Amino acid sequence: MSRSYRIRVRESLRRVIRASDHVSSQLELLEILPPEQMAELLAQELTGRGFERKGNQVVRKDQGISIAVDLGSGEVTVSAAAQGKVDLTSEKEGRAYDDAGPNSAQVKEQLRKAIQASLAQEADRQTAELQKQATDRLEAALGDVRRELDQAVNRATAAALKLKASQMGQIKNLTEDAATGSLTIVVEV
Repeated sequence: MSRSYRIRVRESLRRVIRASDHVSSQLELLEILPPEQMAELLAQELTGRGFERKGNQVVRKDQGISIAVDLGSGEVTVSAAAQGKVDLTSEKEGRAYDDAGPNSAQVKEQLRKAIQASLAQEADRQTAELQKQATDRLEAALGDVRRELDQAVNRATAAALKLKASQMGQIKNLTEDAATGSLTIVVEV
């Protein structure tokens, strides 16, 4: 008569998980002035809105959302990042007909592999959830970012028009309606 031994195996998984998502688009900046001057006007407008100048880019990071505008090409990249920790523990039991022999080692190894597979699956599920959260935050921010960048481009374009008009002649009348964004410049050449 053989006896059955209960074998218990416990495994833990600790991991830092990261998720990110990004969207890129192009700003439409009219070439009223040479590209370098237009880029500088846009940079001034964006730095006034909380962006930080880093070489040929302006960047702003706020609540896990990062906005980078390349002043040379007009490319805008909006990205969201998230980070979390996974700390999982699982335990399984099995039966073997010896407590320290080959059957016991085989059962322990099978239990260990099963636990590791289930822990990895749970970590992947949590990573996917974190990825979804990052994507959702990005989608929620895109509308506000687009509106803000459009306003900055409009203000930079208005500044460029004023500068161009002053280069062409003497400005006799300048009417600007902030609510509608209309700008009327009368120039005497």
